[in-house]
Parts: sequence; structure tokens; C-alpha cells
Amino acid sequence: MPSISDRELKRLRASVDELSALNQIATAINMSMSVDKITRVVLDCCLKKIRASQGAVFLVDDDRTDIDNARTFVRESIDEEGTLPFHLHKSLLGWMTKNKALLVMNEPDSDSRFAGSNFQNSGIKSVLAAPLITRSGLIGLLVLFNSEMSDGFNENDKRFLGIVGTQTARVIENARLFEKEQQLQALEEEMKVASTIQRGLLPRKNISENDYELVGFNEPAKAIGGDYYDMLRLSNERVFIAVGDVSGKGVPAALLAAKAQAVVRSLLQTGSQMPMDQLVSCLNNSFWESTQPEQFVTAFMAIYDSTTRKLQYVSAGHTPPYVVSSNGVIRTLTEGNLIVGVVPDTPYITSETVLEAGETLAVYTDGVTECFSPESEEYGESRLEAFLSGHATDTPEILIDTLVSELADFRSEATQSDDITLLLLKAK
Repeated sequence: MPSISDRELKRLRASVDELSALNQIATAINMSMSVDKITRVVLDCCLKKIRASQGAVFLVDDDRTDIDNARTFVRESIDEEGTLPFHLHKSLLGWMTKNKALLVMNEPDSDSRFAGSNFQNSGIKSVLAAPLITRSGLIGLLVLFNSEMSDGFNENDKRFLGIVGTQTARVIENARLFEKEQQLQALEEEMKVASTIQRGLLPRKNISENDYELVGFNEPAKAIGGDYYDMLRLSNERVFIAVGDVSGKGVPAALLAAKAQAVVRSLLQTGSQMPMDQLVSCLNNSFWESTQPEQFVTAFMAIYDSTTRKLQYVSAGHTPPYVVSSNGVIRTLTEGNLIVGVVPDTPYITSETVLEAGETLAVYTDGVTECFSPESEEYGESRLEAFLSGHATDTPEILIDTLVSELADFRSEATQSDDITLLLLKAK
């Protein structure tokens, strides 16, 4: 049996130790762990294997590729006294960004590549660094400082850290993707809850009486939206209706829509006889005091008295509603006021019309007319007027179902660009 020299035996043992350390790292880290935990495990193994007093991982933020935005993600020390303060100069980061190669410096202050960097003032006597590179480029650095060996870091240390850096970069990239996926799933769940809450704020039932019928519909462009409608019985004869369109989309718009509904309902509960112009004026001042200048609401609010058939309304910058007669003749309620939430103490004017038997009031948001086809053609007011005229004898529920279906066919594969809200009041 051939004999093995002490030198060869030492080399084999070093190889076994290296493989053991690499295996320890491979089995200890996975993408389901946090990036912080991954880096701590890696540094702990590297410090023990290479025998360095300190280590750090510098990661570039996911959405920032500028190396100036690299931050110290974690530091470790095997000394019980704690971590020695240090600062890795930007010149080292810049060099790694440019070269993307392993770096060994056992006398960093005399290294011509980093002249004037003054590593010693930061307590750094030797440096071993490996780039963390993925398919998307450099994502950070794995750095060890101050070798405990008298001759500093060697080629074996350099090779080992290079292998670890390659392995760690892939795991960190996957872990970041996993974290983003988890965050996205959590956000989707939150949006589902928010959507359920918002739908719960809309009227749960339509209103059907002997002398009128009220039906509403709302379909946000996203999970939640800034449109809303409301209907509230004030007495046996009087009913309040509202359609609002808040500026913007998504969560901010939804919160403002909920605020508008809450303010109006509160005002109605404290004084159901409050004139419409005063009601909208109070809403306007409330919004102006508590929202940003770019946040506002267009709204159509009205009270219908089924005994007199009178509709008293305020249109605050809202798309003009239609009144459709039973024979398909359409008239537009063009009277308007300033949008809500822009100018304090704005005077609003109440307008009035009469709904004859068989006439239908159609209030909608601009998501209806601004529905676009795949060819970017707008549905528009002309199509809406023709549709309403052709379905004048339909019940409000059938009319809404048919219109929503027509809008979906017109949009086809195109994305819904805005919230769609409809409110129909049919006098009997």
C-alpha cells in the first residue's frame, strides 16, 4: 500500500474540511429563510473556517443598482467582546463593482489599487472579499477582515470564499424573490379584505316600492376603487341617492370614498330635512379641511319624493345624468356646481326636476363612457344615450345587467381602465 506524505495528508484533510464547511453552509441555508438569517449563517461558517476576526455582507437594494446605495446588511465577529467598529471605504465597493473579482489584501494601506484609503484607521489590517453575482449582476459583497493567521489570507481562503460567494448569491437572490412573493401574497390578501369591506359599505339591497324602484351597480377597475353609490330611505316617501367619483384609484381613493359616504350619512342622520345645497356644502368643507389639494370628489346627490315626484339634486362637477322617458326620449340634467373639496365655503345650488311615471333617472360615473375597446375607441355618450333610449321600458335591474354586458363586449380583451358605477331610479 503506497504511503501518503504528511504534506499530501495535510492537503487532503484541508480539502475534507473545506467540503465539510461548504456542505454545512449548503444544508443550513435555503430560500425560505430571511436574507438576514442567510447572511448570518454564511458569515458564521466563513469566520470559523477561514479564521478571520470580522465579516460583513454588503447588499445593494433590490430596486437600486447604484453601488453608493449598498448597505451593511449584517456584521459578525467571533470575538466575545463584540464587533470592532469599521468602515468599508467606497473605493473598495467601486473596485468590486468594476472588476467583479475576488480580492485579497494583506497590507491594504500599501496596495496601489487603494492608495490613500487609510484602512488602518478603521482597524482593518487585511481584507478578503468575494463578489455576490447573479444573472442580474452584482448584488453585493461578502467580505472578511483581519485574518488571525500571521501570513494573512491565502489562496485557499480566496478559493473557498469565492465558492461560498457564488453559492450565497444564488440563495440570496432566490430568498429575495421568495420574500417578494410572500409580500405580494400578503398584499393580495389585504386587498381582498379591503374589497370585502368596501363592498360592505355599499347598500346591501336595492329599493323597490310601489311608486319607484332603485338599483345600483359598482365594479372597480382594481380590487378596490374610488367610485361609490348610496341609497337611504329618509321616510316612507323620501329617499336619498348619491353617486360619487373620488380622484385617483386604489386604496387612497377607496378611503376617500368611504369618508364621503360616512360624512353624508352622518349629516342625514342628524338632520334628514337638511337642504341638498347645505348638505353638499358641509361635505365640501369637510373634505377641504382634511384632504390634500389634489384630492377631490365629483358627486351627484339628490332626494326624491315619491308623493310629489320631485327630485331635488346637486350635481358637483359630476357627469350629467340622464332622464329617460318611457318612449325613449332623453333629457340631460345639465345644471352643475363646483367639484367637492377644492374651494372652502363654496355655495352650492339645488336644482329640481319631476320624474313622470315610467321615467328613469340614470346616474353614472365616467368609467361607463370612458370604457375603451382594444382599438382604443371610447364607448362615449352617444352610445350610452342610444342604449338607454333603446331600453327605456326595461326594469332598472335588467337595464343595468344588459348595459354591463354590453360594456364588457365593447371592451373585449382590453383592460378596464376606470371604475364603473351606475344608479337607476325608475318612477312608477
